Parts: sequence; structure tokens; C-alpha cells
Amino acid sequence: MSEAKTSIIRSGAGCLSTGALITRLKKEKVRVIGLDCNPMSAGFHLVDTGYVVPRGDEPGFLDEVVRICETEKPDAMISGPEEELLVLSKNKALLEERGVLLLCPDFDTVRICADKLETHHKLSSYAVPTPQIYQIEEAKFPCIIKPRFGRGGRDIYKANDREELAFFLPKVSQPVVQEFVAGTEYTVDVFADLAGNPLSIVPRIRLQVESGISVKGVTVFDEEIISYCRRIAESLKLIGPSCIQCLKTDERLVFIEINTRFGGGSALSMEADPTIVPNLVRMARREPPVPSRGFKQGLVMLRYYNEVFTTQDTAVTGETR
Repeated sequence: MSEAKTSIIRSGAGCLSTGALITRLKKEKVRVIGLDCNPMSAGFHLVDTGYVVPRGDEPGFLDEVVRICETEKPDAMISGPEEELLVLSKNKALLEERGVLLLCPDFDTVRICADKLETHHKLSSYAVPTPQIYQIEEAKFPCIIKPRFGRGGRDIYKANDREELAFFLPKVSQPVVQEFVAGTEYTVDVFADLAGNPLSIVPRIRLQVESGISVKGVTVFDEEIISYCRRIAESLKLIGPSCIQCLKTDERLVFIEINTRFGGGSALSMEADPTIVPNLVRMARREPPVPSRGFKQGLVMLRYYNEVFTTQDTAVTGETR
């Protein structure tokens, strides 16, 4: 009798960067079930089975995910949008009762990482260097204004003086005013086991970004960055995939953000370290992961768009295939 095929739910299947993960999972002979709130998601044409679901912050999202888990009986689930992660991580037990391993940190960690101000305080408590956070009336210029809760690089502004600060503040929900650091921007892809022990840590420089997603990047071996990311992952217990953002100048290194999901440019790290996706699949199968042997330094990623062609009636069905 043949062994049952491993199946994994990937929500946010329509994200521009999700295709690379879906493709790699299918190379590992995984049956991929895609979820997305947009019925015209291109990701539905890459997965084996797809479902249109409510947004993560809408009523009915959790009930629909549970229903799909009962129908499809997946081994594991990987989510992406913060709205989903907050709901799912808070209800891990509901999925575990149905035999589904949710590959993300526990709720308290997801909540901290979704809150940029709380992230700053937590990193500081771990002796991880961060940019200074200003009270509005004490801001030094130039400075950065960004929303306390948000993703994708939206509503982030640089103010060069108090007049610009006053202009930008009303545009940002729950603004955080932060020291401006003119350094090289790194994103570090981390993949950790169920105890939060990092299996893979791959720093990469975002050479070009479009719509908040890296479209050109290069892997860089940096012992200092890797050491701090190990400390962060172990301290916060960053289960599964996460990406940590930092800035480096000639004089200093500062950490600014943690996302408890695969980063938009994580395809580069998956290519540089070929243990990441196989370890994900091992964990889904309840098998022990293997330590990474390192990653290929200086690997460059250059991205381009790809297309899916379909007809309107097949693109907007409630469930695909």
C-alpha cells in the first residue's frame, strides 16, 4: 500500500511571492491546498485544490478554515497575512484537535511582532540594538513615521523637519516616530523547529523593492546579523518561518521589524539553503528536521512577472478544482 501523500494548506495563495513556495512544495510531492480571499487569485491555478475564504479579520474566517481542515484533512498549515496569523495562532488548539500543525509562533509572539512598538521594547529587553523611538514633541530630524500596526511598507514617511512631521502624522494610523538610520537594508529569513530553535538563518540584501516585495536581492554571510537573529528567534520562540529586518551602517547595526511568516523575497533564501522547504515538509510529517549545512553566499535573485490565463467564469468560482 502506498504511503498517504502529505498535504499542506497555504493561505494567502494569491500573494505575488507565494508561487515560489507552492512550486517547491509540489517538488517535494506535497499536495497543496490554497486559500485566498480573492476569487481571482493566480495562486488558485498553482495549487491542487483552492478555496475562497473571508479575510483574516472578517467574521467567518476561522470557521471556514476549520471546515476546510475537516474536509481536506491536511497535515499542516502555513499562513501569511498578519490578520490571519493573529486569529489562527490564538486558536492553534482547534487545528491541532483536527491533526493540523500550524507552522507559526504562539499567539503572544505573533501579537508582539505585529506591534512595531512592542517589538522595539521586546528587542531592547534582549539587548538587541534598535533605532531610538521618539516622543512626538522630542523628535530629532530626519525621522521616520510609520504605523504601529501595518505591513508591506505602507504609510511610512521620512520627515526632515517639524513641519513635515506635522504634515505626515495625520496620514498614519497610530504613528510611531523612529530615528532615521541611513544604512543598508537586510531581510533575514529564519526557519525554526517547534521549540523555536533556528534551523536556517539566511541574511539577504534587498537590492530593489516593488510594492514592498524584494524583486532583486543577494545573500550575504554576516556573522553579527546571524548571531542576533539566532538570539531573537530563540528568545521569542519563532516557530516555523519568519523574516527579520535590520539596517547596517559602517558604525552600527539596528533591528527594526519581525514578521512571523515567509518574507516576500524568501524564494532567494529557499534557493540558497535547500534544507528549508524539505524541513518544513518533515515537520508536517511529524519527522525530525535536519540541521542546515549553511547557505550559498552571494546568490543573486532577479525577479520577473509571470502570467496565468483563464476565463472569467472559472476565475471566480467559490471553490476551485
